[in-house]
Amino acid sequence: MRRKGWIVLLAGIAALMVPAGGLYASCGSAPIIHGLTGPTSFTNCGPNPVAFVWAHKRGVQRIIGNAGTSGDTVAGHDSGNKFGVNDGVLLAGSIPGQYFGQTDFANTEWDGCVANPELAEPTGGATSVCTGATDVPPLDFAIGGIDPAAPNVARIAALSVDFNEFFGGHVLDQAGAAAGDGDPCNGDAFQAIQRNVDCLPVPAPTINGTGACDATGCTITIGAGDVGPVVSQSILDDCLVAEDKATNCPRNLYQGRVLMFKHGACTASTAAAFDRRAWVYPASPTSGTLTVASNFFPYSVEDTNLNGVLDAGEDGTNGGAVNGTLDPFVIAGTTATTTPVKVPAVPGASDCIFFGLGILLDPGGGSVNPPTNTIFGEKVVSPAVSLNVNPVRAGSGTPVTDVVTNINVSKSQGKGTVSWSTGIETTTAGFNVIGTKKGGNELKLNASLISAKEGTTGKGASYTMTFDGAQLKGSTSIYLEIVKTDGSKERFGPASF
Repeated sequence: MRRKGWIVLLAGIAALMVPAGGLYASCGSAPIIHGLTGPTSFTNCGPNPVAFVWAHKRGVQRIIGNAGTSGDTVAGHDSGNKFGVNDGVLLAGSIPGQYFGQTDFANTEWDGCVANPELAEPTGGATSVCTGATDVPPLDFAIGGIDPAAPNVARIAALSVDFNEFFGGHVLDQAGAAAGDGDPCNGDAFQAIQRNVDCLPVPAPTINGTGACDATGCTITIGAGDVGPVVSQSILDDCLVAEDKATNCPRNLYQGRVLMFKHGACTASTAAAFDRRAWVYPASPTSGTLTVASNFFPYSVEDTNLNGVLDAGEDGTNGGAVNGTLDPFVIAGTTATTTPVKVPAVPGASDCIFFGLGILLDPGGGSVNPPTNTIFGEKVVSPAVSLNVNPVRAGSGTPVTDVVTNINVSKSQGKGTVSWSTGIETTTAGFNVIGTKKGGNELKLNASLISAKEGTTGKGASYTMTFDGAQLKGSTSIYLEIVKTDGSKERFGPASF
């Protein structure tokens, strides 16, 4: 059985070796990333997934270097702006949702060189036990895509493998491999997995209710689903066969679920257009480095204006917080749980926020010359984020919720049907349906207040009302009016017949 694994591994590596990638190669004849080979691949990852590749403990997602970078820059050891099937990090398989990881550090626009001596193991393994040369650090490869059957759900997988001295590269097939003879320089160096690595779903966060509110904001209860299968089946390392297992194992690749957020208009339909990547990488700069804007910001209790930036006066404490950083809100463990989260009331804000959930990968802390004021202290967020489509208000008028997320109207046989939904109801007494005519005149179509179904529970609801021609009186469009428990009102719409 072991010999069969060797044959498949050798054949796959020969097939997937990637030549050096051009004039701006950052690592010369670089260590290859030998992709998942033979019968093994990433599967069920959805269409158009994205990837991020980095030297273990040294990932920098939010900065990329120029195409010619060869030294140990602040972003000198990760995949830069290479993230998909169009630029060599992923190779699509023959079945939908199947991908192979590949490429190498000689490719154009790959940030830096993982073989630099400065990147040697930071915890006592600077010299290879197999060759006596500089010990190239482990490499981490994460992939994230969107479930086509559940477009709010991200599917992810992540592998971590040590540099294989025999093959001169990082062999992804060894993540999850069983030990052979216990010798990482001989038998164990040939061990490989013989199965597909599934991209498994990260459940979208839920909003389970609302607690106390005051002028500074409201507390809501966030539900984080079970990610045990992801951690045990889709986040794998090669610690059983790695050369550096004595100094860098366990890898601790899983660091918890991290709460993310994104701004947008206060309608549920807004979320449908969101790009679910955690980061969106532009073209590499021609010189120097480039700061990459976060597509989803990490939620932090210190971020009182929800801008994803550590502003003056925001650096506080968060259970062992790191000074000089926005400390991400990490939900520990893997089982389903709920946790209270304070949503600040941001003065003047007229938009809403949408909560997402990602996986925090890699313990970090191994970077040479780390960036200052980094959000994650070299930790890495899974490339794709699962999303709750319900908007949560950030404005100071209503600190958290109580918005109409969509309005639909239709006419048939002289009658008009109006339907609408709310994301969360915390201070809603009921609704009025307001009709408007071509001349601008308005009339309330409901004779009495339409009672809120949830009102103050923190949950959302859907509503449908039908009006006859006498009630409509020539109305051509509709507004929905929320009536709050304090008597105040707010309009949403219009929607036209």
